[in-house]
Amino acid sequence: MRERHVAEISRLDPEVDYLRIYQLTSLYEFPFDVFLALQMSFYRTYAIPSISATLAKSGEITARPIKRGEDTGLMVFEIVAHGFEHERSQKVLRAMNAMHKKWDISQDEFRYVLGVFLVPPMRWLETYGYRKPHPHEYAAAHRFYTELGTRMGITGIPASYAEFAEWFDAYEREHLAPTVDGQALLAASHRLFVNRFPKWLGFLGVTLGNSLLDDVVRDALGVTGPPAPVRAAIRGAFRLRGRLLRRSDARPESAFTPGGVTPGYPDGYTLDRLGPPAK
Repeated sequence: MRERHVAEISRLDPEVDYLRIYQLTSLYEFPFDVFLALQMSFYRTYAIPSISATLAKSGEITARPIKRGEDTGLMVFEIVAHGFEHERSQKVLRAMNAMHKKWDISQDEFRYVLGVFLVPPMRWLETYGYRKPHPHEYAAAHRFYTELGTRMGITGIPASYAEFAEWFDAYEREHLAPTVDGQALLAASHRLFVNRFPKWLGFLGVTLGNSLLDDVVRDALGVTGPPAPVRAAIRGAFRLRGRLLRRSDARPESAFTPGGVTPGYPDGYTLDRLGPPAK
């Protein structure tokens, strides 16, 4: 039955059982949506001038956009799948902290990037999911990312999902702005979508990626295409997909396989391969 996981989520305590709830949300109920939403959400950081400048300086996105995009999702999913105390999660956390330690990043910037992984994906599910998130899913997702942020040394994390969403929106209103760095990062990241199509259909990847950006980010990144009817059709297709999924059965197993095959890792990956190459 499609409602099986929702029934379990409704019985659990999001403060105590937040990991199990977030596992059900992201690995069983909405795995495709969450993974795609995480990738799309990260594009928002390109529209924050101070963050896009740091990302451009690192060179990772422009040099290895497919690997960088996949690695971000895989690292988060490793922690979701195993919990914070597992040795695989601990290794991922050490790698994440080492990567960020190299750069002068303010607490507000850290807090915003953390919010990118929380707020826009939940809003994506509200728009494109086969159902709206359960209240316990909002609370559990907030609790998960609060724990992740705390382990990364991030302070001042808002105390609830609603407060974080309010803070997030205010931060974007103040800081979103187009820059050359942001536009270059977005152009490089489009290769993630282009890579999903045959070469002769690569333009569809750019069309898809630009259509799924919400309007405030499109404006901040200076994105003009595709035409409004095309954007509406693509967004409508994703909404239709959500409605059709209501008729399918609940996923019996996790959609995430640690070390599994991905487009960027056709032979599977090891944790050592995630993140920037050692220098």
